[in-house]
Amino acid sequence: MLKTIKRIDVSSAAIMGGSTTAAFGLIAGLFIASFGGALNSFGNGSSSGVGFGFGIFAIILFPVLYGLLGLIAGAIYAAIYNLFAGIVGGIKVELE
Repeated sequence: MLKTIKRIDVSSAAIMGGSTTAAFGLIAGLFIASFGGALNSFGNGSSSGVGFGFGIFAIILFPVLYGLLGLIAGAIYAAIYNLFAGIVGGIKVELE
């Protein structure tokens, strides 16, 4: 039996979008941090710690920025969905 999703709660979509993209941001920050440390080891011998500092900065900043942008995007997407679902009817899903 098909059910129609007529409306998505904007706040729950924003929270879900923010939390999932923050997780991706953490993965990206860890990836950047690992390459920053590796690239710093290929330097000219004078280890300034710039790669390490940027790595720590990326681990902290990327999840925050990704999460914030995901929060905003999730809210916008849900609001647009609600607008169009009222016009064209929404997405039909099959539930058990």
